[in-house]
This record gives sequence, structure tokens and C-alpha cells, in this order.
Amino acid sequence: MRIKLTRREGMILLNVLLVLAVASVAVLIMVSTQDIEVQRSTRLRDAAQANAYARAGELSAVTTLRRDALVAAGTDNLTEDWAKLGQQEISVPGGRFALAIEDDQSRFNLNSLHSGDAAPIALFQTIGASLNLDPASMIRIATVVRVAGPLTDDSLIVAAGVPRTDLDKLAPYVVILPEDATINLNTVGLPLLSLLTRDPEVARKLVEARTRKGFLMPADLSAEGAPAMTGVGFTSNHYRVVTTVTVGDVTQALDSRIARIRRDRAVDVVVTGRRRTAG
Repeated sequence: MRIKLTRREGMILLNVLLVLAVASVAVLIMVSTQDIEVQRSTRLRDAAQANAYARAGELSAVTTLRRDALVAAGTDNLTEDWAKLGQQEISVPGGRFALAIEDDQSRFNLNSLHSGDAAPIALFQTIGASLNLDPASMIRIATVVRVAGPLTDDSLIVAAGVPRTDLDKLAPYVVILPEDATINLNTVGLPLLSLLTRDPEVARKLVEARTRKGFLMPADLSAEGAPAMTGVGFTSNHYRVVTTVTVGDVTQALDSRIARIRRDRAVDVVVTGRRRTAG
């Protein structure tokens, strides 16, 4: 049976349907907004948890480096607890965690050029030649350090026109540290050690002795026929720690620079810089 509505009844029905449609849209918006807020809250919670894990990794490095300086002050080498602190990715409650630690003094300190001494300049030139870098870039870097150093970062070097590609090539060999930071012979890699000794065979023997004993001392240098070297030592006070944490959909990496300040019967370990990246 077909029901015929009056004009007034038709208007009433249309208004009711319109109200229902508006109400449905309002409910949908409310639900969507709540979902967005829930997702946002979840992401903020995950980010906070990831940050907490990352800072815990940094703190573990600070603690380990302080203890190491107190109980094993004579050498800093790759058999010690700080070097074993590195952690391949593991599962943690709610996510994954990884930590990498490296000795910044395993590389040539660009600020050693600031003094103008011949030895660091010669080593820097040798590094550049081994990498086939443009001599103009090497001159620019050395000039910037001599004139404006000691540097805290490479911004002035880049401003001087040194291509980022050249700095990337140098990165495995050089670092910017306080001017008095020397190269640690107990952590330096074979390529740079070969340039330091000017004899790849002597460098190889030193690495073998270091691996066999766990560390090098001055007597080991003469025993393996190493030449006199300036700007080197057997301990370190500057480290880089990178903790990478994933919680839920949030990934954070905390890149920390850590320095040890040694005093009589006391050691301070401080974070000198942090850079956080999020994914």
C-alpha cells in the first residue's frame, strides 16, 4: 500500500533525516578525532619510552667510562668493559635497543693543526694523499684550523668551500676534539696506523701485538721497530655513543659525545654534546 505524505509531513520527515545525517557525521568526526588522539597519545608515549631507553644507554656508557678511568687508568684498549658495552640490536619491553660506542681518539685530531707544528701537518697531508683528496681542500682545512681554531665542528670548514664529499672521505681518519687530544695507539685502526708509522709491515706487527696482549705500551713500539711518533698516546678521554631504540612505530637515535676529565683521585665524565634523530 502506498502512503501519500502531506507537504507538511514531508518537510518534517526531511528535517528528521537531515538531523540524523548531521548526527551521524558528528559521531563519525568524534570517533575519528578520538582515534587520532589515541594514536597521538600512543606515539607520544612510545617516543617518551624510546627516549628513556636511549638516555639509559648513554648513562651506562658514562658509568662504565668513569669506573674504567678509576680502575684501569694506564691504558684504554678494546678489551676493556667500555669497548664491550656495544650491544647489537636486542629486544626490550615494548621494542628493540642497540648501542654502539667508539673511541674518538682512534682518529687524527684536526685541531692538532692549530699549533702549526710540522708533525701533525705532515700526517694530515699524508692522510689526504692516501685518499687522493684535492690538495686545495686540504690547504683550506688546515688554514681554517690555523686561523680560526680550535674548532668545535666543521661549519667553518664547509663555509670555506671544502666539499662535503671530501669531508666524508676524511671522516674515518679525522675528528674534531680539544687541541690536546692525541691518537690512542690502542684503538687506532690499521690504515691510519700504517700512515703514522710510515711502514705498513710495522703497523701490522703492532696490531698483532695489540691483539695478542690486549694493549700496547711504549716498550712494544721499540720491540716492533716502530719509529718515533708525535701526537700519540695509550689512553683516551673522548668517546662517541650512539643508542638506537625502536618502540612501536617510533625509532630514535641518540648520538652522544662523552668526555672524561681526570683529576687527582677523581674522574668526571660529562656529556659534551647530544644529537637526536627520530624516524
